Amino acid sequence: MNNIERTREASSFRAFFDDQLTHLQHLVSDVSSHIRDGMQQADEDKQIVENFVEASNSKIRAVSNYTHKLGDYVRPLYNHVLQIADKIPQPIDLNPDSFGTHAVVNALFVNGQDIDKLFATDPNMSAFLRTYSKNEAPKVYAVLTADRHEKQTLGIGMEGDMLLREVPQQAVNFSAYKIHTPCTSSAELAATLKEYLFIRVVTLLKQEMTARIANQALNAGDNSYEARVKSLANPDVYLNTLIETIENPADLLSIDKIHFKLSKLGIKLENDDTQSANEFDIYELVWRNNIRKVVLQITHTR
Repeated sequence: MNNIERTREASSFRAFFDDQLTHLQHLVSDVSSHIRDGMQQADEDKQIVENFVEASNSKIRAVSNYTHKLGDYVRPLYNHVLQIADKIPQPIDLNPDSFGTHAVVNALFVNGQDIDKLFATDPNMSAFLRTYSKNEAPKVYAVLTADRHEKQTLGIGMEGDMLLREVPQQAVNFSAYKIHTPCTSSAELAATLKEYLFIRVVTLLKQEMTARIANQALNAGDNSYEARVKSLANPDVYLNTLIETIENPADLLSIDKIHFKLSKLGIKLENDDTQSANEFDIYELVWRNNIRKVVLQITHTR
């Protein structure tokens, strides 16, 4: 083998080993990144569980290995809440001017003055406005909830060119407006919306579990040690019962998209009705026990 061939072979070996070394470095980097991501995920999961425990019942911490026992259920619940939040449309402008231009705003409120009144009287908004000056937060971002009501009524209708009276109609109106988590940016609203939904789920769970404990205490006919051990006052029993309650997140929170075509008086119209109408979709959160709330993300210019 001459020198030229030896040089070429040595060069090929160096290139081969350089490629292998680069590949190995990428593998090590990928493994390290995977480990870091795994550790970060584990820390995040633990924090979610701790937040859940703090908001629901801190006595759960008396249960051995409670973090591991809850982790398999709380993380899926949290992910479910994130998916619900992603289905809620982007913020709409909620100002007196939008009353005449936005179908949802026009349907939800009687007039533009009601919008001003809401922002002037809502306690969460009042607290926010005391914290931030107009220069600091000229535009407010928030979550708005409301109740939807439907009832049968009799009114005036049309059949062709004929005016009819005492026509059965379905009237729709909205009330009990409430502003949640006012903040200063769309990015902050995206985070606070998820936090609001998760905390609300946990709050309703806590209320349900508290009611169960009270009912159990009220109807306790057996005050023996064995009965007390099996009661919800026992943290282990409480935790197991709570896990049974949260193992199907869709039972705790879901969201419905509902299409409406309403007259300016809030009467449901058929799709082929040609009179002036608001046509729009609303999204309703459906909490456990079928508690329903219309939900919107909103912006408001101060």
